[in-house]
Amino acid sequence: MRLSVHLLACCVSFLLGFILFCLYGGFGNPGQSYFRLPPATRYNLKEEDKPGYGDVGILQKLGVEFLKDFKNPCWYEYVEEEKQINFYQEIIKSSSRLRYVTRKNSGTVLRCLPYFFLVGQPKCGTTDIFQRINSHPDVIQPALKGPHWWTRRRYGQPSSDRPVSFMEYLALFNYAATKIEEQWVLSGNKQFHERITGDGSTSTLWDSSQTMTYLYSVLDDSDVDELVMDYVAKRNGSLKRARVNGVLNNVFIRGRTKRDRFDCCYDGSKDGDFNARVEKVTYSQNYSIQPGAVLPITVADVIHSVIPNSRIIAVIREPVSRLYSSYLFFNLRSAVSPERFDLLVKSSLEMWENCTTEYSVRSCAYNKTLQNSMGVRLYNGLYSVFLCDWLKVFPREQVLVVRMEDYHQDMVSSLATIYNHLGLRPLTDDEEEVVNTEPIHNKSKRKKTVGKMLNSTAYILREFYRKFNSDLAELLGDSRFTWEDTYATW
Repeated sequence: MRLSVHLLACCVSFLLGFILFCLYGGFGNPGQSYFRLPPATRYNLKEEDKPGYGDVGILQKLGVEFLKDFKNPCWYEYVEEEKQINFYQEIIKSSSRLRYVTRKNSGTVLRCLPYFFLVGQPKCGTTDIFQRINSHPDVIQPALKGPHWWTRRRYGQPSSDRPVSFMEYLALFNYAATKIEEQWVLSGNKQFHERITGDGSTSTLWDSSQTMTYLYSVLDDSDVDELVMDYVAKRNGSLKRARVNGVLNNVFIRGRTKRDRFDCCYDGSKDGDFNARVEKVTYSQNYSIQPGAVLPITVADVIHSVIPNSRIIAVIREPVSRLYSSYLFFNLRSAVSPERFDLLVKSSLEMWENCTTEYSVRSCAYNKTLQNSMGVRLYNGLYSVFLCDWLKVFPREQVLVVRMEDYHQDMVSSLATIYNHLGLRPLTDDEEEVVNTEPIHNKSKRKKTVGKMLNSTAYILREFYRKFNSDLAELLGDSRFTWEDTYATW
């Protein structure tokens, strides 16, 4: 009996040691240690081991200066030979596009991060649009369209068997970095590298649950509160420290005007009610050993901390048709039918109603346990909730929102708008012909065999999404995002 207990203790110790090895030193570059993740279990960290929020890697700046003669965010660094297994190698089935090229006689290599993020949503034509963006001569395609690193794989389970390091993500752009470096134009009397690359992960817009839960898991409550206060202050004004009666306090100074701010109030707050705006909600986590948390901090904050000048492209679609397309696509191995879809919609709406009676709309939209419990991805169509969070972080001119319907109706004009948003030159007639004659990528044909959704289901969903569509149109100042023109043809 004692031997069994001893063996069990040894196994547990070995397992914990292996986890710490993976998180701290097993799969990373020592020069990038600030991007490694500390243990993710809130309750197992001793008080002296818990970081202050200023030490949490995912919210720190990169620590390098991007080169001014490159349009894309790039920098040179000295490297030694990297002998690590790259998680993405198995996905792309190739290692050649992950290799880097050192400069002659210098031992340095050009590293690049994405200039733009095509952030979603799923089943909105993002694969086709991403391919046509990459068809522009001044855009270099990365090794993988959707690495989902910022939202999921950097945290390990359940998206990957271990936390994927920053260097592994960076390697996806090694080939692009080589191509960006080799071509330049003269700007005045200086060389300027104008090529760019991007990240097309569709989870980036809406899936911040692991980011929020990670922050909650490694920080004390007081640090979480401080973190939230600072980041809300960045959006709604500026923050400074001042001593009041000998105590160091946060003092807010008026920043953005009401017209410039995006206060959607999906967190249940009223304008000016700071405490309500920093809502912090925990919920049971059905796929992890720790509870989830909903915080005001999202992936938008994380990306902005590292690449503040990122160009964001959000591709969205009328939410009712998107939901049905998503249902057909993500259930390829199970029986699907309009009748089953109707049942799943009704049960998911019931779950949503139960959640929003207790929590705010925003908390329910980001609640991963609720998302995993729903039979259909109802939450993906809450565009106004997610875009409101992005527009609190990124200036409006850095965020382009595209309707898939407009893209399908006039692809040439839509692509020209996207190219202009990315600061790319217009295509020549020959280049435009090549881009426009490419076959449509990732087009599903399953709807033809299954049939349309029931009219009664479509009506229920239209009523559910109506307010969110109206909010989105107001947020963007564009009535097209009510999709009334689309509904008129149903």
